[in-house]
Amino acid sequence: MTATLSCSFCLRSADEVERLLGGPAAHICDACVDACDRILADPTVPFPSFDGSDDDALLRRLRPAADRVASADAGLRGLVDLLRTRKVSWARIGQALGVSRQAAWERFG
Repeated sequence: MTATLSCSFCLRSADEVERLLGGPAAHICDACVDACDRILADPTVPFPSFDGSDDDALLRRLRPAADRVASADAGLRGLVDLLRTRKVSWARIGQALGVSRQAAWERFG
């Protein structure tokens, strides 16, 4: 099963947007680029929220959001694994993550 590309910010799929720009770790749609342009021009402009979305629109965004979490978790695990192969202590890893040594070991050990 191939993952559907989606905007990393609004979570709309590539099929729901006019254009989707991609980088190595994130994608952004034309609507979010426009919103960013407005925010950069006037920092008092708020970033769009999901408040006006109906339930079906929000439900469609669950899978892309879960995919992002899974991808971020895999990347984090990869970093921790690399650090452990370099003999970096659980205490240092926990400190970098803002958790205890024990919490880091329980999650990644």
